[in-house]
Amino acid sequence: MKLKALLHKTGIECPTKWEEIEITGINYDSRKISNGNIFVCLTGENTDGHIYAMDAMLRGASVIIAEKDLELPSIPVLQVANTREALSAISANYYGYPADKLKIFGITGTNGKTTVSYMIKSCLESEGIPCGLIGTISYKIGEKEYESTRTTPESLDLQAIFNEMLNQDINYCVMEVSSHALQLGRVERIAFDYSIFNNLSQEHLDFHKDIEDYYQTKKRLFIKTVKAAIINIDDKYGERLNNELSNELTIDIITCSLSNNKAVYYGEVVDKNEKTSKLNIYKNNNLLGRLEVHTPGVFSLYNALVTAACLYSAGIKFSSIQKGLAKLKGVPGRFELVENKMDIPVIVDYAHTPDALRNILLTAKDIVKGRLICVFGCGGDRDRSKRPIMGKVAGELSDYCIITSDNPRTEDQKQIAFDIEQGMKETTCKYEVIEDRRKAINKALSIYEKGDLIVIAGKGHENYQIIGGAKTYFSDKETALELIETEHWRI
Repeated sequence: MKLKALLHKTGIECPTKWEEIEITGINYDSRKISNGNIFVCLTGENTDGHIYAMDAMLRGASVIIAEKDLELPSIPVLQVANTREALSAISANYYGYPADKLKIFGITGTNGKTTVSYMIKSCLESEGIPCGLIGTISYKIGEKEYESTRTTPESLDLQAIFNEMLNQDINYCVMEVSSHALQLGRVERIAFDYSIFNNLSQEHLDFHKDIEDYYQTKKRLFIKTVKAAIINIDDKYGERLNNELSNELTIDIITCSLSNNKAVYYGEVVDKNEKTSKLNIYKNNNLLGRLEVHTPGVFSLYNALVTAACLYSAGIKFSSIQKGLAKLKGVPGRFELVENKMDIPVIVDYAHTPDALRNILLTAKDIVKGRLICVFGCGGDRDRSKRPIMGKVAGELSDYCIITSDNPRTEDQKQIAFDIEQGMKETTCKYEVIEDRRKAINKALSIYEKGDLIVIAGKGHENYQIIGGAKTYFSDKETALELIETEHWRI
């Protein structure tokens, strides 16, 4: 592709003398540059792509796009106001605007995004519609599954994924849309057909200046939505979003509630136990039918409700929604039972925010007959303010807590545990600190008695720990299973 064609309609000016430069690809990682590539200098939290411009040139880049005035010998430098916006624009153009040919469902909020995405995918496939998935656990394109590097990929990678979906005759895509992606312009040049807001609570305040900034960033998704916004109005921020969007946008605003039968979609809870949850769904007070999901807890019912509201509004048969939800037996690392030969009930969950931890512990309390034992930690180099809050939540809802490492990264694990303890000490819960996560899980198993339930929170589907600068393999599920199968704690 010629540079002139690549920059067409992107708003980036191309001097005449450079119009015929042949572009073989785009990259924002200088290590991946090959001959004829454009290199886009992105500024991130921990590094600045501009310092790698010379490296990109030496590796064969034909053009550099930068925000700063770079002086490089014998290579064109196009200076723009925002390289992230430029990357989004040229990436969409390079791949022929694949998002415009897809029906895209976007999900934002703090908790439940992954589960809702799996629910939507399962329901669409029950209707006979192939659906790609982009999210926290992985990216799924037909029979292919790629490890997720970000909840929402960088704009270049996102456009490449869309293009691959189309190449496999997949015309539907469901994706989690993170606040980072919205703030950093990863989802520019994408029109979402339907967008879902499930809830919002404290998270990423190391990245956002406060909860208001976090909310306003999430709200950006709905400005990019062309058909309908599906909103859980039982959440206080959802109620606010509904009121604001009703006055600001002309798209359909579809409200959902488990407590207010005046919502467009109202869910009436029929039954909930340790294995399944059931609810009747009404649209404008007319019964559509009953849904059954194989995950306990009220949060699962909210996930099913917004899924049903979104898909039924998109023209999917209610019977397909029923079938899709019924056949989905769970999502990796989301209130996932670790099945084992000794029938010790161990739940692994990704909960790493105060609200998510509260939800899973409340659900666990509904089904536990004995003590609730909780193993959890908090990530390092991230929002410190949530640590004592999570400590207090865990202490109030558990009978015994073991504070351990999560992904301490470059922060001192003792400091992280100390911060958590400040909230834990406001409760009467018995607890201890065991820095090694494997030993912490082993301790929980060693004190287990029949009737107890163990919840291991914070990492869920993740299969690694980041300690210092090292990333090592670690899976809560595999670790718990191995300890149980070998009865290690008895040694």
